Amino acid sequence: MATPSTLARTSAGALRRSAPVAHGNAYYATRRFLRHRLAMAGFLLSLFLILAGVLAPILAPTPYDFADLMAANQFPSRAYPLGTDTIGHDYLSRMLYGVRTSLFVGVAAVALACAVGFPLGLLAGLRGGLADFAVMRVVEVMTAFPGILFAIFLISVVGSGVANVILVIGLTSWVTLCRLLRAQLLTLREQEYVAAARSIGATETSIAVRHLLPNALAPLIVAVTLAIPTAIFTEAGLSFLGIGINEPTPSLGRMVGESATYIRPYWHLGLFPTLAIALVMLGFTFVGDGLRDALDPRQN
Repeated sequence: MATPSTLARTSAGALRRSAPVAHGNAYYATRRFLRHRLAMAGFLLSLFLILAGVLAPILAPTPYDFADLMAANQFPSRAYPLGTDTIGHDYLSRMLYGVRTSLFVGVAAVALACAVGFPLGLLAGLRGGLADFAVMRVVEVMTAFPGILFAIFLISVVGSGVANVILVIGLTSWVTLCRLLRAQLLTLREQEYVAAARSIGATETSIAVRHLLPNALAPLIVAVTLAIPTAIFTEAGLSFLGIGINEPTPSLGRMVGESATYIRPYWHLGLFPTLAIALVMLGFTFVGDGLRDALDPRQN
């Protein structure tokens, strides 16, 4: 016969099993992201391209700067899956290293944009007053210049090359991140929980670290994710014009630009790098859209 204490423990265990499990926002955001088909497709595509770029020295049939003049202008075949270019470079090797270069430039340029834009956005959104006025005037001046034209001007001043391309794209991409963070902070500063924190004596630093920044994080993650394909496309445009990445470093944009002269007889020279640029941008764009929907608290 069960004793009262045994019955109480059994009832308590049954209640614990039947009670709904409380999960945090991260759990529900992850679940929404995993259910987003396009986001998962973009994530897998981006992961595949990242692995292809990282493992390029292992996967590439030849070094990216190896040229065999006797095998120039070969169409795709068993020996050369993506063909060769006009001086005998294996196009598969050039493509793998080109994806690696594009991803490195995109991520590094966005990291630099974050390093510039986020501190200025914090300064404008938290301090206000003269600091906000000064930052916003700089933002307005930067916004007045077309991004790609300003990047071309800066490249003509500092010169081409991987490091200079990263510097130029980063210095022309921070404005959007700065404005977004400032707008988020200005909105969150007026919320009731911030006023409640001030009423119990919380400092402005504590409010910023514990309340404002965590609540502004979701849109910033989305903005950074979507900024990467934009930076990659900018690098491709600069390299297409011949003022971006220097030879012999492979660049997808430069490969497209160099194929323009031979596009009719050798269709593969422009097709494959163009598709690679499209896939890189598509993958990160799908991930960014999925993150935006997953981090939206209004979604089920």
